[in-house]
Amino acid sequence: MTALAQRIESFLRHRKCALPEIGLLQPAEPILNAAGEDIRRRIFMTADQRGRDLCLRPEFTIPVCLNHLESGKARKRYGYVGKVFRQRANEPAEFLQAGIEDIGAEKKGAADVRCLADAIDMLRLLGRNRLSVVVGDQAIFEAVLKSLGLPKAWRERLGRNFGDPARLAADLDRLSGKSNGSMDHLAPELRQAIEAGDREAVESAIASDMKKAALPPQSGRTAAEIAERLMEKAALAAVRLAPEKREVLEAFLDLDIPLKDANQRLWSFARRANIPLGKPLETFHKRAAALERLELENVSLRYRAGFGRTLDYYTGFVFEVRGGPSDDKPLAGGGRYDRLMTVLGSRHKMPATGFAVYVDRVKPTLKDKAPKPARQVEARS
Repeated sequence: MTALAQRIESFLRHRKCALPEIGLLQPAEPILNAAGEDIRRRIFMTADQRGRDLCLRPEFTIPVCLNHLESGKARKRYGYVGKVFRQRANEPAEFLQAGIEDIGAEKKGAADVRCLADAIDMLRLLGRNRLSVVVGDQAIFEAVLKSLGLPKAWRERLGRNFGDPARLAADLDRLSGKSNGSMDHLAPELRQAIEAGDREAVESAIASDMKKAALPPQSGRTAAEIAERLMEKAALAAVRLAPEKREVLEAFLDLDIPLKDANQRLWSFARRANIPLGKPLETFHKRAAALERLELENVSLRYRAGFGRTLDYYTGFVFEVRGGPSDDKPLAGGGRYDRLMTVLGSRHKMPATGFAVYVDRVKPTLKDKAPKPARQVEARS
């Protein structure tokens, strides 16, 4: 183990984190199901002698959560430092990642604040003192979508693309009728089955086409998965968003303000648009106030309504940390992922939050002393 990894592990133990052994090879299915398209396109796949799909671990959150479920524990903080493997533009595909996953903490607001404070302290340990933080909140975004009367299928689709401006803009164009997601390229009998809402006929036609093309079952998505996507696409295409409602949504997504001003601006937005934000906004206000009380030195905090994380498992508070102007990529990121544990097989809902530091981007210069924990975080958790 390198001196760098040893210092990070010491930091994690000081934060009362268990350090689980997470294997380099991971079962691919739970990662593909839970992390979504962004990871699916970039992981390194392989298989064992029995044909089970495996992958080099692309991140730690999902493997740590699986480890937690196997342990049967209700509450635990985990820390990690190690190599992960996924394709990245203009960066090495093998890189060092470190972070904390806090699973089962019922006081969600305190856990969110502690999560961000721990991420900042880890970056300070690695020599970064001046930091810029952007926070978002998927729960508020989803509350806005619900208030606009969008059907569940569209809310889920937009929620998956939250944080991806290009995909979100394309979805809004489809909702507004500017693009129609045409199915004219499909075979007539398949198109007719989709228009009739005949799921079995759609799946049968796709399976027949795959067989004619001699595609093996493991070549990609199954006929059932493709049928589900096509049926969803057809259902989405039938919905239209009125121009005034699109204006409301775009006004929300344009909010980019200092965190200290965010609560007032969100209340003003909700009043003008005549939409209830209720509990999500109340939760946001309490968390933002707690973050301001930390009085983080040399750290700027901004709220960006359109900011989200591109992994599917995030559900609420999310954040990204950068350093100076030369940092074109985030040094750390994280947030709340309360749905992940049930997606991975838990029979009970389990709150969870966490972050990861991209150690290779930080270019560490280790300090002689560990950073002092951000004020109030320990006492409030």
